[in-house]
Amino acid sequence: MAAELEAVIDIPLAELLPTDEERAVAEQLSDQALGTGALARLAQVVAFVGRGRPATQAGNLKVADALALAAHLGLDQPLPARVGSIDDLPDTAHAFRWAAAAELLEWRGTKILPAARAVELDRDPLAAWLKAAVTLLEHGLLDGFRRGWRKAYVEMLDASVGSLLAGMVQAGGTVALPAIEAAAWEEVAVAYGFEPDDQAERAHFVRLIGAMVAQLVDVGVVTQVEDRVVLTDLGRLVAVMADISSELDDDEVDLVDTDALSLLMVCVEDEKMTPEEARAHLEAWVDGRPDQEAAAELCEAMLEDDDPRLWALGLEALGRLDPAVATPAVARLCSHGELGVLAADWLTRHPGRARRSPRR
Repeated sequence: MAAELEAVIDIPLAELLPTDEERAVAEQLSDQALGTGALARLAQVVAFVGRGRPATQAGNLKVADALALAAHLGLDQPLPARVGSIDDLPDTAHAFRWAAAAELLEWRGTKILPAARAVELDRDPLAAWLKAAVTLLEHGLLDGFRRGWRKAYVEMLDASVGSLLAGMVQAGGTVALPAIEAAAWEEVAVAYGFEPDDQAERAHFVRLIGAMVAQLVDVGVVTQVEDRVVLTDLGRLVAVMADISSELDDDEVDLVDTDALSLLMVCVEDEKMTPEEARAHLEAWVDGRPDQEAAAELCEAMLEDDDPRLWALGLEALGRLDPAVATPAVARLCSHGELGVLAADWLTRHPGRARRSPRR
């Protein structure tokens, strides 16, 4: 999102701006960036790593250092009874992985070390904050840097943040939290087939929205005043960048890392997408995961939706898998009404000869 801006900010932004007024604004933004809880925490992570800490084979901190970092940051307290890896300290792992993704840390050989960009924490805090904020949004407020199961619609919520910030700008910079919850719930309920009055699911959904807002507050993009969410000056900067990014990316949609239902829905509902482009997305998505995983996700997505166009695309994607995996998966769909009719037809048109070796 910030590639163009990052290419310019090799020296403090305040020094690049031509007028005293513009430099003063940049300095105010730098001060605000320094005051955010997120940047302070990331700076603490870098300071903890210091001249280097031993790395695991996966590039994480070892258990002793992970525990020490948790204590240093005051996270994951009280500690769990057993800690076998940094993943058992989810908040600490989130801070560590965020610092690494924001290029403040690097994994070099057997060591975790501060990266070259870490100097910006002192030299140009606005640039460091901007990189950290954009990195968080790109990885996802809810799903980024975390391990374990997530609700299917978490990726959809993460992807909606840019639109939320742009909408807040249009609304004058402040929106009622209940309005955000209601609008987002309506979209999720329609997309994932929930009843609008499903109170149990909606309660969980509202907690996720609360977690998103808390992350935005922590990074300094918004503040929360009672039930109203207010965009900060830093948030307006990110909103402008998100809007620019969405315009640049309109013709470069990447669906490889999304869930199967979102993939199929985008391919069906995007009126600008040609059939050739849809097939390219299906092929890239299938190639990006093991056949067994792809088959299971595609079948689950088709069972969650009642759109025959989506079923057809799902079956087309299954046709790109090794038949030894796809055939039994499709056979299990045959008992599901209209979808079952399409599945039975698919089975008659797809012989069992493997077109490629299954991926592992």
